[in-house]
Amino acid sequence: MIPDTRYLIDANVFIQAKNFHYRFEFCQGFWQWLADGHDAGLLFSTAKVFQELNDGNDDDQVKLWANQLPDSFFIPDTHDASVIQAYGQIMAWNFSNNHYTQQAKNEFARSDRADVFLIATAKAHGFKLATHELSKPETKRRVLIPDAAYVFGVNCTMIYDLLSRHAAGTFGFTP
Repeated sequence: MIPDTRYLIDANVFIQAKNFHYRFEFCQGFWQWLADGHDAGLLFSTAKVFQELNDGNDDDQVKLWANQLPDSFFIPDTHDASVIQAYGQIMAWNFSNNHYTQQAKNEFARSDRADVFLIATAKAHGFKLATHELSKPETKRRVLIPDAAYVFGVNCTMIYDLLSRHAAGTFGFTP
């Protein structure tokens, strides 16, 4: 059974968890929760996020963890025609937008970054996004995921809200 709502996890969730709140040395429960959420058909990410995570050092714990997940956790994005179509729409919006600085638009459009592909994949396949980024529509120096996603009808949630909905007090996964 596919859940009504499925989520794509932003790279910043994995990276910040590893570096701050849910370090591997003391919070294996968070990492197991992510794997269990995927097994339940709820939690995913994209190939571009996987690529970002693999840019780390060979002994980086989140890189090692990501490489042990099933291939189905990281949804193909750059080889999916519907994602590429959505990507084109987002890029057209990005470069025609007069609100953001040119540097912000260029940074958002970088092909080695996952942000646009997360939004495009979510738009193409009906996912919500889970991120640490907050909407700040007044910001001109950076295109934030929640603000760009909003334009394309993609909902975002904070990872903590997702945890509140789908985790027990010990990070046990709850459907």
